[in-house]
Amino acid sequence: MRIGILSAIKEELKPFPNLKKLDSDVDGNTWFRMDHPKHQIWLCAGGLGKVNAAIASTVLIREHKIDFLLNTGIAGTLDPSLNLADVCYGKRLIQHDYGTLKEEQIEVYPAGSIPLGDSRESSFTPENWLVGLLEKKMPELRAVTLLSGDVFLQCHKTGDRLRKRFQAQLVDMESAAVAQAAAKFRIPFLAIRSVSDLVGEHPEGVPVSQLKQASRAAAASVMKVLEMLPSEIAAETEVG
Repeated sequence: MRIGILSAIKEELKPFPNLKKLDSDVDGNTWFRMDHPKHQIWLCAGGLGKVNAAIASTVLIREHKIDFLLNTGIAGTLDPSLNLADVCYGKRLIQHDYGTLKEEQIEVYPAGSIPLGDSRESSFTPENWLVGLLEKKMPELRAVTLLSGDVFLQCHKTGDRLRKRFQAQLVDMESAAVAQAAAKFRIPFLAIRSVSDLVGEHPEGVPVSQLKQASRAAAASVMKVLEMLPSEIAAETEVG
């Protein structure tokens, strides 16, 4: 299978083995290939934020003709019960900053929809066969609600509000945008994120040691996912 692995920064890709840097003039990002016995794999450090994530996702899909899109890296936790380097996958992915601003509060709507009228389910979700496969073969991965927005969230009050509003556990700046791009092109996707810190704990930025530890944990789980995935996506439509 042709798989695209997308992170925001190069540090999140460094733990992957056997990386070969590519020269790319398509989007100016850092691109790699990785040898794997089952799959053809392209990796990209696409930059921070939802627009960069969507651009890099589109390049992976259109230029490299991938069959499966995997987003990985670090995330802040809204849930104090999660610890450094705990690894989760996004079962619900929501762009928490897309919608209508009313009385200083954002009413969130599905990303890309007209943000008017009655509230609607605003999450992107992985395909059922993939969730079933993860539950069967990688039960150690915790299924979470993962929020994405174009802010480096370091406000305890806002984090607590988002946690309660969406029953969310993690927050980042890209995953839900990658999910939106994948859904647009009808490509299966998965977001694997490892906890780097508690939201509001490090307003000056995530300590390098924690970034590296979380990145290693996320990459190790992604390598297990690659072994779990079928060689051809069409062959795995249900859990056997």
